[in-house]
Amino acid sequence: MARFHVKGPRALAFLTVALVVGACGTSGQNASESSPAASTPSAVSTTQPTASPSQVDARLVIEDYGNSQVRLARLDAGDIAKVSGHFDGIAGTNVIVLNGRSLLALSRSGKVTTLGQLALTPDWVGPGTVTVDPGLSRWLYAIRDDNLTSKIHLGTPTSDKVIVTLPAPDENSYYQPFAWNRSGVYLVREAIGLGGAHPFLEYHFPLATIDMTTARVQDVSPRCIVYEVLDDGTMICGDPAGHGRIEVRSPSGQSRSIQIAIGGTAYGYDSVYTRVAVSPDAKRIIAARNGAKDPVVSYQMAVAGLASSQTDAFGPLDYLPDTWLPDGRLVAHHECVWSGFGGGACDASLDGTYFFSADGTSHSLFYRLKQGSVVVAYV
Repeated sequence: MARFHVKGPRALAFLTVALVVGACGTSGQNASESSPAASTPSAVSTTQPTASPSQVDARLVIEDYGNSQVRLARLDAGDIAKVSGHFDGIAGTNVIVLNGRSLLALSRSGKVTTLGQLALTPDWVGPGTVTVDPGLSRWLYAIRDDNLTSKIHLGTPTSDKVIVTLPAPDENSYYQPFAWNRSGVYLVREAIGLGGAHPFLEYHFPLATIDMTTARVQDVSPRCIVYEVLDDGTMICGDPAGHGRIEVRSPSGQSRSIQIAIGGTAYGYDSVYTRVAVSPDAKRIIAARNGAKDPVVSYQMAVAGLASSQTDAFGPLDYLPDTWLPDGRLVAHHECVWSGFGGGACDASLDGTYFFSADGTSHSLFYRLKQGSVVVAYV
């Protein structure tokens, strides 16, 4: 069930480009106590009436990178809680926040519970830096040395111990926790020394499993450059050939491909995508691709059934998906591609965060979040 997108060094290059050189809008309002109606009406793009936000009982998780803060907001844009730290993921119905060595759980009601203290401070790599089990009673994190040897720590509310020491799988990567759900516990071979700038640039790494009884780690074969592992064990893997496909690999190992990008030269603008997420009911997948034609770049959301082979455009150009909602709607934000990347014609006055209907035919403004803030999940 996709409740959040990976952000941080696993997708940091994309976020940095968006915040530093992207067309990010000029409004500095926070999503807090006022409603979307308080925003500028002329900047709202709505083609048809949408379902009222009150029809679904969800809370939006907002990461404020500038203030190192995680906020929980109602769908009418009113804040419920603010917590210092970094968004680390969703476990059960709780938002996991890492503040230094303190591991916190933020409930839907806004209550903050300290789960425990880490023995050491891990390198921050975004959500999954500390991977928490759905019951909130155990968690994993990695501490690496200069030789990229990784010590995997198992923490509980009362203890913290190293359960396995893993040599570097190659000269440029180390093992790092990735996910913990009903299907198992997963690591990735996290690369180091990453950088770059690109309108679709994200980093995703080869998947591995860890047996929590024996602490045995095994690389997934065939290799899966992982975007997500669903609760049933289905793996969502990237396209190492750079042709713009997503691989959906079932728990039994059966594989099928979905063509996400419009297709073109390998790794060219027409053959890449970003912000992949599976819907809460595990029936649909969404991503952002180039909706123009290389060398012109305009973001376009694309959606497909998880059992399909092709995608359809979802909504107008210049939007990026942020998170699904449990009723099938989507939260997305408007963003223009920087002209230095070949960005096409785009109206930056529309920048803001929007609710999209389940079929993508209508959308309405949620809020104009200040620069450096983005919706990352729901609970």
